[in-house]
Amino acid sequence: MTFAAIDLTGWWIGYGIGVAVVLVVALLVIAIIVTAVRIGTVAEDATRSLVESRDRTEVLWQVETTNQVATDILDGAREARKVLGG
Repeated sequence: MTFAAIDLTGWWIGYGIGVAVVLVVALLVIAIIVTAVRIGTVAEDATRSLVESRDRTEVLWQVETTNQVATDILDGAREARKVLGG
């Protein structure tokens, strides 16, 4: 009977190693999923911040147009002053 127990010891060791490997892999997968969720949260915050920055600085793209209009108004005022004799 002791010979049968010796033969099964290898199987039990193999099962133990297999269970340990499965547990380690499961823990790694859980860690990866948790990290991915955290990255997703940070990415959403970054995207929200970028959209807010874009909205707040959008008017800066109109500065050139504003400068051109101001120049046109100033030129018009100078022309009017010349015509009025000033």
